[in-house]
Amino acid sequence: MESQNHYYGHSRAFAHYLGEDGPRHIAGLVQHGWTALSPVTTHFRDFPWLASPTYRGPNRLLVWSHRSRAWDPATSAPTTAVGAPFAYEAVSRGLQDSPRGEGTVILPVHGIETQAISGDHRAAARRWFDSEGPSTVSIYWSDARDERLVDAYREAGHRCVTLGARTDPDFLARLVGLVAGSARVVSNRLSTPVVYAAWLGRSVGVYGDPMLLDSEDRSSLERLERTWPELYGYETDDDAARAVATDELGAGDLLEPDALRRALGWDRRRVAPFVRHWTTSPVERALVNVRRRSGAPAPTAPKPAAGEQKPAEASSGIDLAWLRAATSYLPRPLGGARASSSEPIELDGSAPAA
Repeated sequence: MESQNHYYGHSRAFAHYLGEDGPRHIAGLVQHGWTALSPVTTHFRDFPWLASPTYRGPNRLLVWSHRSRAWDPATSAPTTAVGAPFAYEAVSRGLQDSPRGEGTVILPVHGIETQAISGDHRAAARRWFDSEGPSTVSIYWSDARDERLVDAYREAGHRCVTLGARTDPDFLARLVGLVAGSARVVSNRLSTPVVYAAWLGRSVGVYGDPMLLDSEDRSSLERLERTWPELYGYETDDDAARAVATDELGAGDLLEPDALRRALGWDRRRVAPFVRHWTTSPVERALVNVRRRSGAPAPTAPKPAAGEQKPAEASSGIDLAWLRAATSYLPRPLGGARASSSEPIELDGSAPAA
């Protein structure tokens, strides 16, 4: 169905766990990241008819967990908890109880194509070098285009890598390998990889300037820390952090293969998800993007801080960032069940190809 089901290699992780030859189209929508609010109102917000209690179509809303602190049990939308694809990929590779690796992985909070983040990356890089030592910094794909931002971390003494675009089916395999191979994972804001690392039993820490996205205020950041205090600070309690992460990811309730196949609609061959993926879903997504674009206020460019620069397209008459984001939803071939690479992509000073 929707192309977002295949983001970050999630459908591939399901296929790997189930021993399928390759990913298949899912009869529904899958939550595609950890969220501080209900996925019904975040990841599924663009398709409100699917969340309606009166909807009787074949599509399912597949969330990671009903135990998450962000989950609202009063929601009227019918949902099925299936567990996070990351957990299935880790189990497939026998990493769920693996010993800690070595070194620290840092994942700075990142912007997205249509929403920049402002902050002093040079100061953050130096602070992390002082507190963590030389570390591996995983920079989100869109931020990796900013050579000054990458240089801020490299010049502070860190190794810089990226995991690929969200449409790269090897993304999750690289992230699993990166997190599992580390001893510690830190960020300046609570985010999906921190939750993953806590579940795998790695030491985690969330500290430093959380920076701000366009149009964001600090009240949402304060809510994060109030709701998930076990994951905040330089030092955290490993057992408490892992217990929280297990609930957030639904990792304690992963479905058995037959049940997961039924939830995904993979218990039999279905033509409708395939047809929708290549025909009506792109049209629905295009309409969503147009509505968002027409109803959104004009973005204001944040003042560049040290280690950042204003994107070149921000001053042009054409909103290239919006066009890139919109076209990222176009359907693509799904590939095989196993990743072609589980190693992060080294950032050698040149911008990565899209």
